[in-house]
Amino acid sequence: MKITQLVTGPLSVNTWCIFLDSRRVVVVDPGGDADLIIAHLEETASAPVCFLLTHGHFDHMIALPELVRTWPGTPVAIHRADSAFLGEGALERHYGFFTELGAGNLVQRYREELPQATCFLEDGKPVALPGLTEGSLPGWSVIHTPGHSPGSICLHNSAEGILIAGDTLFNSGFGRTDAPGGSFELLSQSLKRLFTLPAETRVLPGHGPETTIGREMGS
Repeated sequence: MKITQLVTGPLSVNTWCIFLDSRRVVVVDPGGDADLIIAHLEETASAPVCFLLTHGHFDHMIALPELVRTWPGTPVAIHRADSAFLGEGALERHYGFFTELGAGNLVQRYREELPQATCFLEDGKPVALPGLTEGSLPGWSVIHTPGHSPGSICLHNSAEGILIAGDTLFNSGFGRTDAPGGSFELLSQSLKRLFTLPAETRVLPGHGPETTIGREMGS
């Protein structure tokens, strides 16, 4: 399976591109630098079948408006619990969120509203997308991992032994829980759930270098 990594945006988000075949790709967490993402897809002669968000924080979706303009009609997928961070009024909600963290300037420079969510990710379910002849992303399922945000999810491919973890689990760490909507108790429960996966599972996080489940269980 081909998965490529782009480091994007002001907070160095890992944007993961999951190639379904030589022409179709799922773009996970387009955190900015839309021109970089567009160039990467053009270089690989691929078109996105979905823009998928591991959670609703602004730093993971900054490039969305330009990407949706470039590929209109492409589904935007998120867990329903974080879907208020998309669509009409979402930019104002992001500004309020980051202002509470003392980082409102991250959002203030942007003026373009974010697109609406068009499909929702559900715990234990495949990623169902309109227009895919397979009906869903082959091999991938959703693990709902609240704590960093109410709607945080991970994408798991058991056959390949890969977990795309968003900001739930990092190399030598985990996502912060002191932001609005965060919960250390829920994140602890989510991590316990992830730690039942095979130790050799590769973890592709939302920021920083990759790791494995086994490494993080021992850290």
